[in-house]
Parts: sequence; structure tokens; C-alpha cells
Amino acid sequence: MSDNYFWLREKSNPQVIKYLEAENAYTEAMTKGLKPFEDALYQEMVSHIKETDWSVPVRRGGYYYYSRTEEGKQYPIECRKKGSLEAKEEVLLDLNELGKGRNFVGLGAFVVSDDQNLLAYTLDYVGYRQFTLHVKDLRGGATLPDTIERVDSVAWAADNETLFLVTEDAVTKRPNRALRHTLGQNGFEPLYEEKDETFQISMQKTRDKRYLLLSAESTDTTEFR
Repeated sequence: MSDNYFWLREKSNPQVIKYLEAENAYTEAMTKGLKPFEDALYQEMVSHIKETDWSVPVRRGGYYYYSRTEEGKQYPIECRKKGSLEAKEEVLLDLNELGKGRNFVGLGAFVVSDDQNLLAYTLDYVGYRQFTLHVKDLRGGATLPDTIERVDSVAWAADNETLFLVTEDAVTKRPNRALRHTLGQNGFEPLYEEKDETFQISMQKTRDKRYLLLSAESTDTTEFR
């Protein structure tokens, strides 16, 4: 089967940009009469949203982790408190700061090591769910040099220095390769590649933290290793 619109994936192609601008201009012209209703509808929705809010805190180890939003800010702030919700707040990631000077920022994976000292997270700056891995040392706030692009899922080993992750194919965006990486070392070691194009894989940890699971999923089948 041929996809006549596959070429629109080429975001840097001037012809793609020209086509999308033309589509946007057409849409704006055809819906011009609906603009007052659009504005009223937007204000109605915003009036029902509590802009300054917290998520439900989740306890991991000796910390309570939560996400909060502030009025007037576009993105969430990821935080934690040690031992009690009355403790001093520690900001782990402020997406508003990370997104400064950019058109978009999105948070993908957000995984803390078992000893609660390291944070592995992924960010998308293009709006295409194309995430890059980052690792932050929560003890001092430094961002470590360990990074790789097109990361889908991430899990920590029990040694608190080894990462297991899944990356996606550059063309199809199918998560298909599992890798292992030890902090401070060069390279990402290949562990497994799913060659069946009807399956995609992910990496996760069991609740008791004893095992790492590699899942392979299709539309009607799921298996774990």
C-alpha cells in the first residue's frame, strides 16, 4: 500500500512547510466567522480549569513525588518532599525553565533510581514524540553527560548506575531496540532487537524491584521476558 502523504514527515523540507502554511491559511479563512465563538469557548474552558494545582503525591522510598502547575505557566513542575508532605519542597524538573527559548517541550520518561539519587528523564523539543535521554544527579543538581536520542522507555538496574532503555526506529518510530548503559562509560550496549514489524517493545521494572521486564506488544498479542 502506498501512502501519498508520507512525505509530510520531512519537517525540514521547505515544500512541507509551504504546504502546511497553505492548509493553515485555508482553515483560518474558512472558519473566520467562528472566531468569536472560538474565543468564548476557550475562555469558558479555561474558567473551569484550576491552573494552580497538585497531582496526588506518590511515595517512592523515603520521598513523596508529585507534579504541580502554576497559574500563567504552560508546563508542569516535577517535585518531591522527603519523609512528609510538610517537608521542604525539592524541585526536580521545571518544564517552564527547560522550555525557555523553545516553541515546545514535552516530558516523556521520568524514572528515579532505587536509592533516590538519580533521575533519568526524556524530553521532546519538537512536538513529534521524539525524546532524548537525560540523567540528573539529584544530590547536587548536575546533569550528567550520558545521553542518547529517540528513547521510548527507561528503567534503572538495582545497582543505581546502570540504565536499560528502548529506542525507536528513525523512520517508522517503532520502539524496537533494547540497550544497556552504565553511567560514565562510553556507548550503549545492544541487548535485543525486535525484527517483527508488527511488534513494539518497552522496558519496565516489577513493583518489588527484583526484575526488569521486556515487553513485546502487537495489536492482539503481548509477551514479557
